[in-house]
Amino acid sequence: MNYIDFVFVTDKDNLPCNPINEGYAGKLLRTGKAKIVNHDPLVIKRLDDYSSKNENRHTITLKVDTGFGNIGFSASDNKHEYIAGQVELLSGISDRLVTRKGYRTQRRSRLRYRRNKNIDYKTVNNPTYKNGNEDGWLAPSVIHKIESHVRVIDKIALWIPIDKVIIETANFDIQQIKATLNGIAINGIDYQKGEMYGFENVKQYVRERDNYTCQICKEKLTDKRHVVIEVHHIIPRSKGGSNKPDNMISLCHCCHKKVHENNNDNKLFRELQQRKIINTYKDATFMNTMRWELYNRLKENYDVSISFGYITRMNRKNAGLKKYHYTDAVCISEYHRITLTRNVYLVEQKRCNDRCMESFFDAKYIDSRDGKVKKGSELCKLRVATASSKRSTKKEDIDNKRIYRQEKVSKGKRRYENHSYCLKPGDLIYINYGNHKGNIAEVTTMQKNPNGTYKIVFSYANPKCKIPSINIKEKEYEELTHNQCEKVKIVRTRRGMIWRKVNRLEFEENTAEQIDKKVKNK
Repeated sequence: MNYIDFVFVTDKDNLPCNPINEGYAGKLLRTGKAKIVNHDPLVIKRLDDYSSKNENRHTITLKVDTGFGNIGFSASDNKHEYIAGQVELLSGISDRLVTRKGYRTQRRSRLRYRRNKNIDYKTVNNPTYKNGNEDGWLAPSVIHKIESHVRVIDKIALWIPIDKVIIETANFDIQQIKATLNGIAINGIDYQKGEMYGFENVKQYVRERDNYTCQICKEKLTDKRHVVIEVHHIIPRSKGGSNKPDNMISLCHCCHKKVHENNNDNKLFRELQQRKIINTYKDATFMNTMRWELYNRLKENYDVSISFGYITRMNRKNAGLKKYHYTDAVCISEYHRITLTRNVYLVEQKRCNDRCMESFFDAKYIDSRDGKVKKGSELCKLRVATASSKRSTKKEDIDNKRIYRQEKVSKGKRRYENHSYCLKPGDLIYINYGNHKGNIAEVTTMQKNPNGTYKIVFSYANPKCKIPSINIKEKEYEELTHNQCEKVKIVRTRRGMIWRKVNRLEFEENTAEQIDKKVKNK
């Protein structure tokens, strides 16, 4: 099998042209007819009157292997593959939203006014806000992954003239998958008789399934004791757990209380989480949700068609290719004996910016009881644990320690901590100073030294020391923010997706065992 790499070209109007070989690209750069506009992948811009509108070319098709955690892509015509790679999508969007909600709640709690609980501020302040019950609403985590697919396709379309886009989608029958894993064959009316058939709700089913027996102490609770058995989420809802029966278990009141002791930080809670392996089918649910939404989004700008996984699998086996996301992509719909790229791109999606968090320093007072200096959070009104309700304002439900405040020692203040530097991990820089002069390096980290200077740690091929780094002064750092520093030049800044070029054969050789294990597990 032949392997060859190409360089991507745009004309002076930034319109993509036919990819060219590396030798011709070097000639254009040496003669001053082009300049480099991107390094990974290498993209050059022509400075002469050459126009992409006058080109004759074959139809270039971009094939995309959609997925929950990874995206495979391959752009090719009937002779050559021009670019191939896979994207590792950012995960944990739901956790970040929960974290953000916590920060905002804390900030609001320190305000002098209180919001009206009867007003939906989301609707008032944002008339376009859609409730989750409305048609067409999608979860933020799903929207993020759909937009990531579109962003990758739009990025490649800036470098290569794409005539057609083919996406691989799948409609997962989750009920059939679960039945197959349990060794059961279902058909027709069996779809109406799921595992909860004949039960009013999930909790009733879980209690019946566990025979009204606590799954920790094995004590069976009968109606004579007038005790209702409780249902516990193995993976809490706050941690992404679902309300499915597989994630729920029957516990008595005492054991349930022990599980949640110390804010779920106890041995019993951890053992219970390891008791069952929960298959949430989150990836299958996501693919069912996003496939038509993605198709409709791409249809606005591209000629889009759909292919299916069984066609891809058959083409890949006939071609004798190993299972990777980019090999799946090139085999979508149909596969011709074409020259593949020597290098593939591993794209990692990261956050563009670290959020600047607020630090709150509480006011301090002298406690009249012992004369010690204490924080305002210690000398405040708190609801006791035995309060009649969470909104109770009764005197017997409130422990008022504000009355013990005497003289204020220090005021409360807010401070916004900003640890953002002009260079971030993944940025490309050109070193024009010291022992590392003349090298293009990738930034590992950047930090500020106690003496006021800045230390840049980076990596490049065949370094002259184990951990290469350079120090720049504060004035030089200010110049670096505008890319005017003589010691360091910024070649490429981090923009959410970090593209890394690796040799195809070396990468497949190093990850062969890992891929074989995944295939066997499936």
